[in-house]
Amino acid sequence: MVLKKISIFLALVCILFVCNEASSREISSNRRTPIVVAVEKVGPAVANISTERLISQRHVDPFFGSRSELFDQFFNDFFGQTQKQMVERPLGSGVIIDEDGYIVTNEHVVSRASKIKVRLSDGKDFEATMISSDPISDLAVLKINSPTPLPFVKMGTSKDLMIGETVVALGNPFGLENSVTTGVLSAKNRILTFNSEYGDIKYDGLIQTDALINPGNSGGPLINIDGELIGINAAIVNQAQGIGFAIPVDKVRQTLVKLFNFRELNKIWFGVQVEEQDDGSKGLKVSSVEPGSPADKAQIRVGDYITKIDSKEILDILDFEKYILRKNAGDKLYITINRGGYEVKIDVKLEKAPLPSIEKLALEKLGLYVQDLTPQLAKQLKLWWVKAGVLITGVQKNSPAAEVGMKEGHVLVYVGQYRISTIEELGALLKIMQRGDIWEVGIVWSDKFGEHQGYARVKIR
Repeated sequence: MVLKKISIFLALVCILFVCNEASSREISSNRRTPIVVAVEKVGPAVANISTERLISQRHVDPFFGSRSELFDQFFNDFFGQTQKQMVERPLGSGVIIDEDGYIVTNEHVVSRASKIKVRLSDGKDFEATMISSDPISDLAVLKINSPTPLPFVKMGTSKDLMIGETVVALGNPFGLENSVTTGVLSAKNRILTFNSEYGDIKYDGLIQTDALINPGNSGGPLINIDGELIGINAAIVNQAQGIGFAIPVDKVRQTLVKLFNFRELNKIWFGVQVEEQDDGSKGLKVSSVEPGSPADKAQIRVGDYITKIDSKEILDILDFEKYILRKNAGDKLYITINRGGYEVKIDVKLEKAPLPSIEKLALEKLGLYVQDLTPQLAKQLKLWWVKAGVLITGVQKNSPAAEVGMKEGHVLVYVGQYRISTIEELGALLKIMQRGDIWEVGIVWSDKFGEHQGYARVKIR
């Protein structure tokens, strides 16, 4: 009888122990909320960004010979009182968008930066390079190099955003690395106007959230409960609490397609225009083929669907641009095409992008490779005070331009007595230049010593 009671007692103790352990496990599992899971997915892909900005004294540094009065007037319009040289180290955030180390952030986080450093959540440090930027969209692309594939965020869509759904902001507010704030999606399609050195910039379609977005969160990811990127944190309203804004991911994707343009960045010629389809599994539809291009020579046709490049499945234009950006002229691509329901494999040998006619004239007569100076290029070159001009992207050896010391990174602002703002304006003058003529040119540039102006006389060949 005693043994029976002892057995019953032990059984009750075991039941209580098992129940307590189960209850403990349940409490523990309840702590692992969807927010925790989402942060674990995205946290390793968040980049904490610090930059150094060199603000140099502005001063006049004559280039060659005497300066024209016209050019002096232009230069003096922009060069006022000198500024003390100093270095700032602002802090911001970014997010890795693929395993190769491409990072998206706000343009204002890295504008005017002379050095960009990135730290990931695992403590690894990298020096980043600027790939391209767009100050109007306030987005920039950076690149870090890692010997191993890097964690990256999965892009969602802003088409199905729901008012009131849970959102999470990650970033580096006030230098506090790997910080997380949560809230809800408060509103969609907000329109705000901000002042900038390019004038008033209008942002439309912004996401509003009450997740805290503080200085340093800029450029970091706003994600949904599934850990998908739905926006890039961009702005807070001064003297307001719980009102932050993010650039929706669909707008981010559209801008990235332009920022990853392999023809502009790497001067690669493929020769097709492609369109995304509602059914992404079909690939990208070829909407046009340039006559004489590598794609034309390989007999790619309008209406074909590109499904793979080499072994990479291509589902959207961003994948298409990013993949070809890795290549160089002379590289061969192995394209898989769906043509009328049949799979066709085509080899395409990439070529160097051909120069338009104006660029050809600049090369033939002056020995210059040129392009329009865009606002983002002006900022990258620390020439934010130059509103327009023609950027020199290369100088041919033993050319008229090389003989007078013109260099890559210089900007043409005057040719003869004419102010030059675009390649088209330069082209109109190139057409009337004759062999042996001597033309006066005005140039500006920036380096570690400051911002400079120059003046030279070039003999046309």
